[in-house]
Amino acid sequence: MIILVSGATGFVGGAITRHLLDAGHQVRALTRSTARALKLYASHEVGRRALAENRLTFTSGDVTRPDTLREAVRGVDVVIQAAQFTGAPVENPAHGLTYMAVDRDGTLNLLSALAQVYQRPTADPALARYPEGAPPFLYMSGISVAPDSPFTWDQAKWQAEEAIRGSGLDWTIVRSCWAYGPEDKALNRLLGYSDHLPLVPVFGNGKQPLTPVFVEDIGRFFRLLVDHPERARDTTFRFGGPDLVRLDQFLELALQAMGRRRLILHIPRSVGKLQGAILQFLPSRPLTPTAVDFVAQAGAISEADRAFLAERFPEFRATPLREGLAYLRKRG
Repeated sequence: MIILVSGATGFVGGAITRHLLDAGHQVRALTRSTARALKLYASHEVGRRALAENRLTFTSGDVTRPDTLREAVRGVDVVIQAAQFTGAPVENPAHGLTYMAVDRDGTLNLLSALAQVYQRPTADPALARYPEGAPPFLYMSGISVAPDSPFTWDQAKWQAEEAIRGSGLDWTIVRSCWAYGPEDKALNRLLGYSDHLPLVPVFGNGKQPLTPVFVEDIGRFFRLLVDHPERARDTTFRFGGPDLVRLDQFLELALQAMGRRRLILHIPRSVGKLQGAILQFLPSRPLTPTAVDFVAQAGAISEADRAFLAERFPEFRATPLREGLAYLRKRG
């Protein structure tokens, strides 16, 4: 089985790829830089073993460049779209780094490439169909996605989801909560303030409900989706960790894992958006008003969501928050 993974060098896509490789699967990693991807996977044991066994290959391409995707999808058995743009959630339209360009259009481009390679004509020239064995499409979405959301990232992902559901392919969508782990830039950037300051600044009142999920759990879950497609066909999963916390509690637990105590400074969202309106014009574009909205949003699954997932995948167990945050002890 050959699995195409877009975003295989990213935080979440990398975790998915590692777990697929560790299970013995063959992965074709879609990457903008094969040299960078090779260096990344040669740096850990799972990647080195897969490279030595010829189970990991790289194909040069980009979900925002349709001309690079037809050969990437040819001959694969599963497609996983987990691409995210550099610097997210800070969009940079001048460089094509936006949710609409990557999440929506990137997904549409992958679906179009699959249609060109796998669809077969029917008696009606206006219609085509996928033959048996066409690769299913697995999409990494977000917990806040909804058709009536006012936010661009939700609109982009919702439109991507709608295209997937209407594609004619078998599909699975995973709407994930905040993923954390050693390479999580969002959490680790916030905690980085505690290296030099007696406080950690956050936007909003800190009361946002969250069910953060350890990134390795996402990797394990996608492995289950690939291994048991009959349990996930044409299904959307709302996916999160086992602990319901407020943002303040999440940060306090992370600081405890580091052996630190810090004041959490709440910056009103309106003030943060004013800062973003100014900082977005700097060359490095460190903040934008919409990025403030993104990091200040809530994101939690319900008990009904947990029950549904447990019904389909009773063997899956999510990592408790304190256990997942244990990696931070090295930073203390």
